[in-house]
Amino acid sequence: MANFTGKARMAIAVNGSIPAPTLTFNQGDTAIIRVHNKMKMETSVHWHGLLLPNEEDGVPYLNTAPILPGQTHTFTFPLIQSGTYWYHSHTGVQEQAGLYGSIVIKRPEEPPMKEYVLLLSDWTDENPHQVLRYLKRGAEWYSIRKGHCKATAKQLPRATSKTR
Repeated sequence: MANFTGKARMAIAVNGSIPAPTLTFNQGDTAIIRVHNKMKMETSVHWHGLLLPNEEDGVPYLNTAPILPGQTHTFTFPLIQSGTYWYHSHTGVQEQAGLYGSIVIKRPEEPPMKEYVLLLSDWTDENPHQVLRYLKRGAEWYSIRKGHCKATAKQLPRATSKTR
């Protein structure tokens, strides 16, 4: 359970934290990252923005097998670039439930210095599946609810405790 807003909801933490821990490497290293799936559902990890072999990309059923409950998957790929990127699940709405983190790849010639990673994300107390459903509707539900689309607001029923 996570509580960022005063309301607790189910979440996914990696090593006990949301966001997941920052992974730090040096350019030229080979990343070896073991993902242990301790959930009762499959999961995945996609390395967003990294240039890596296709089979290490982490998109389930496209180029990497999903990580089934109780399984461990080892990602191994060369780090041929530098910069700050992020990783996240590509399974269901696990990213929206907390499965995301940052990955920092430093240039070997960079002088050591204190650094801070700022990872921006949003959080909702609503069920992520419900949010996705509303976003796929023809009208923009959240603007309507806030009264930004008054003509359309009359056409849709007010949210009830069931839909919130």
